[in-house]
Amino acid sequence: MIWLDLAIVLLAAIASSFGTSFLYSAWKKRKKADPETLRIDSMLPGYDCGLCGYGDCRAYAGAVDGEGADPALCPPGGSRLESLLRGVLSERAGDARGTAFRAVVRCGGRVGVAATAFSYDGRDDCRSAVELDGGPKRCKEGCVGLGSCAAACGLGAIRVSSGLAYVDPAICTGCGECARMCPTGVISLVPREQAWYVACASATAREDRLAECSAACDACGECARLSGRSEFSLSGSLARENPEASGGLWADIAERCPNGTIALAGSEKKRRSPFRKNER
Repeated sequence: MIWLDLAIVLLAAIASSFGTSFLYSAWKKRKKADPETLRIDSMLPGYDCGLCGYGDCRAYAGAVDGEGADPALCPPGGSRLESLLRGVLSERAGDARGTAFRAVVRCGGRVGVAATAFSYDGRDDCRSAVELDGGPKRCKEGCVGLGSCAAACGLGAIRVSSGLAYVDPAICTGCGECARMCPTGVISLVPREQAWYVACASATAREDRLAECSAACDACGECARLSGRSEFSLSGSLARENPEASGGLWADIAERCPNGTIALAGSEKKRRSPFRKNER
């Protein structure tokens, strides 16, 4: 029976060790929690479900507080919790997470619209393609269209169709992972309330960009001329939207864009017909 007594003693020692370790970890976790972390934690649902990608609500609160984590990762909390967390973060000077953003692809160069420089049959990776003479499209500032951004998006907010990436604004939280992954820098973050943007990022001369892509900005200046509230301007022979412009006739101005370069976030806009002469 000695062996049984020894087994009981051993199990008791192991249980005691685990119990002590657990209690110490819990005490240490509580002791080191920053007041701001506790404040954020108090706003969370407390389900410890792990859907945010962290072990529990406290870990997520700590990541939001001190690690720059996205405040929109809690599905149970939804948009209401996101707004609360962004409100907390807006109190911090210089913390961009206080403003809600979403990603847009500043390109309309889908298949049949963007001219190709060569046929590419390498890895389905945008960066690899760009390393080969800037990529298969003639426009080297446009969307490569191989989906590296979609692979980087953990929420599934991006899909590629006809060689062009599209962002679903209902899913996108503006974390910026897609923008960091994009080798041409064609993906940018805009304030979530901004609906219209210029879907062209070409830095080449006007004549060259139109030869490269029929959806490119032709620098006609019509959008700037129609912008009674400074909605659009022309800078460096490229149209630019003004996110600070309030009100305005954004949709009407977009309708007058000859190449359909002014896009609505989240939509796959069809190319518009050029101006008729009596409209110029």
